[in-house]
Amino acid sequence: MLRINRIIFCAIASLSISVAFSRNVENARIKRTIKNLDCDNVKPFFEMRNISVQPFDRPKGAVCGGQCCSSETETALKMQGQMDFAALLRHNSRSLQGLLNSTATMLQNHVMELASQSENKTHILFSHVYQQMSILSKDPISTLYKDIRQCIQVNGTQDPFSTTDIDIKASVMRFFTDLFPLVYHQITKTLNKDFSADYKKCLKEIIKEVQPFGDIPRQLSQSLSKSSEATRLLLQAFDIGIEVLNTTDTLLTEDSGKGNVECHHALMKMTYCPKCLGLAGKEKPCSGYCLNVLRGCLTKYVAELDSPWNSYVEAIERLVIAVKQHNNEVGVNVDLVIRGLDTRISEAIMNAMEKEHEIDVRVKRACGPAKLSDENSLLSTTSSPNAISAGSKPRLVASTRAFPASPVNQLQQFLTSIAKSKGFYGNLADSLCKDESFAEPKDIHCWNGERVGEYTKTVVDLGLSMQKYNPEVKPSVDLQHLDPRVANLADKLRHVYQMIIAALGAAGLPESDNFMQSDSADGSGSGGGPDFTDDSDDGDARSGSGSGLGPVVTPNNAGSGGVSRTNYSGGGRNHDLQHVTPPKNHKNLQTKIVTK
Repeated sequence: MLRINRIIFCAIASLSISVAFSRNVENARIKRTIKNLDCDNVKPFFEMRNISVQPFDRPKGAVCGGQCCSSETETALKMQGQMDFAALLRHNSRSLQGLLNSTATMLQNHVMELASQSENKTHILFSHVYQQMSILSKDPISTLYKDIRQCIQVNGTQDPFSTTDIDIKASVMRFFTDLFPLVYHQITKTLNKDFSADYKKCLKEIIKEVQPFGDIPRQLSQSLSKSSEATRLLLQAFDIGIEVLNTTDTLLTEDSGKGNVECHHALMKMTYCPKCLGLAGKEKPCSGYCLNVLRGCLTKYVAELDSPWNSYVEAIERLVIAVKQHNNEVGVNVDLVIRGLDTRISEAIMNAMEKEHEIDVRVKRACGPAKLSDENSLLSTTSSPNAISAGSKPRLVASTRAFPASPVNQLQQFLTSIAKSKGFYGNLADSLCKDESFAEPKDIHCWNGERVGEYTKTVVDLGLSMQKYNPEVKPSVDLQHLDPRVANLADKLRHVYQMIIAALGAAGLPESDNFMQSDSADGSGSGGGPDFTDDSDDGDARSGSGSGLGPVVTPNNAGSGGVSRTNYSGGGRNHDLQHVTPPKNHKNLQTKIVTK
């Protein structure tokens, strides 16, 4: 009986062992099936990116440690992550680049069309009112307007710091100098032939002494020069802003240098490790996790660009407000100047007609009696109902085409939009991580770098010195050394600021927004900027704009408009904007606007 019990016990034990072994084998098979099934679930995700899921028996990658990704797969995902990040940055800056580009195109096209219409009106003026001068006046008129257009035109493909060879003041004075022989010919009344070349030369040489047109040439040359150069400066500033945004996007995503390895690993881990673990859902990184990764990747660059960018925006706002104002001491509204150009030219001619006797005496004293050309005259001898005689007032003839509407509304809309870009670089990581298509707005039930759950690590503040506490991206050894390419971009932005402030001077600042004397600098750096809603042209539509931006701006000297951020703890350098040198190998922007 005892023997039978032993046999039964052994049989039961053997059966138990067999069952347990079979169960373990089955469990292992089930686990392998689940793992393979998980990788099958994420396979379409990888195939869409031309990345193949590795067999289960391949070694896992070192970064994610997921069963679906080998080291080769992780290398491919790292490259894909960089491309995705580059696309995200371009998408984030595209609207700002588009704003600068579209405004520059609108403004340049407007001035070109305005100049063409003004030239047309001036030709009509001479053909109907000053008919005797009409034929010989065509070349001087065309040359003047050609110079105006060439001075303002800025080609986006050229060096934004390039200068123009056109001296508008000289162009205006040359126009009136060429016009004087024609006007004096009309004063003589009875001549049917043109003056000889020598006599014309003499007339041109004595124009400063005779002053036939009064002070109008000087006034016109000054206003036209100042307004056209201000417009050119604004267009150049737009181009520089676009260049900085484009170049920054490239620098932030480039795949060169050992300093980016940590960032590239962190980006890949944040975006693709869930798939390497076989998670087939739409797991997005937690907001805090995203901020740590992007701040670790971006701070080295954006900490040096944020303050210069905000100063750049501040200067652009000032110049646009000055350009669109009709009544201000700065006098840089090119739209207003060009619209009245034909009228001012007519006033100058009538000024000469009213002083005909005085002019005639001075000319004969200096050049002698009139000497005529032996060639056939190009002067018109026919009379028009609108033609004038000396001393009479002209009756202006309107052009068949009206001047284009003033772009004041478009410029006001630009001001509203560009103001919101203050803090663009300082808030770049925040802006990207607030994008719900990229990251989870909250830190609950999201990818925290290890699993789907809650992100509990410390979120470091923006600033170079704070990155040593970053739990996701270790700072590179050269973190404190500014990339020379970034330094060049920052210097370009500061140079724009300097040139605009020098061009406008104190007269360009609305009394309601005295940037130089504000005591309310709180350094909030919110990036929200002012909200321009007033369409008036009195320069007071700058409610809430970043006051406190004086001639010397440092990272800790920020205005309330977000010129600099207080959380740049130890980050960035103090920059004296009054003494910074322009970027090497670049010509200075125009400085003639300050001439009075």
